[in-house]
Amino acid sequence: MERVLELLRVPCPNAGCSKIVSCSETLAHVNHCPFTQRTCPFSSCDFTCSFKDLYKHSAAKHSIAAPRAAKFGLSFSLSMFKCGTLVCTHLSTYKRIILKEQTTEGEGEIVVVEWFDMPDGRIFYAYCIGPGADKFSYQLKLSLASGDHLSFNSNLQRVREVSNEPPCSRYMLVPSCMLPYRKCGICIKRETH
Repeated sequence: MERVLELLRVPCPNAGCSKIVSCSETLAHVNHCPFTQRTCPFSSCDFTCSFKDLYKHSAAKHSIAAPRAAKFGLSFSLSMFKCGTLVCTHLSTYKRIILKEQTTEGEGEIVVVEWFDMPDGRIFYAYCIGPGADKFSYQLKLSLASGDHLSFNSNLQRVREVSNEPPCSRYMLVPSCMLPYRKCGICIKRETH
């Protein structure tokens, strides 16, 4: 019977998904399927949507820039990244930016860059939200008002929940004496095995 079940193929139970998988792969597929309904990963938000709709919801509701952008009628469609390409942004008025991977193969990854003011300076941190098995690395580059540049390389952690708390590891600390900065660049790369 176990061999028969291994051969049996079933459609994904999520509306909108057309994948056909074996019975034994169903749970793994549903965990990574972009059509699985999930609660928004940002704390204190009970909105439920599929991963494919998460970027639009996150950019509109959870980017600190959202109220200012809405006031000026700006779209978040410009907050896109292509793996291996540097994305430059001015961060001085924002505390969080949300980036979506630009792909031709369907849904891309969602990356959040946050910063927190601390007594000794400012912490910068990036992470990937949502399901997925791909691994990424990232490089942050800050251009300081003094003309100096700082850069930081790390692996991009994948999280299912956003805590709005400063991270304990994998962050860049810019000392207070080096602030302010003019712009920030981030380059995200997909790790290959």
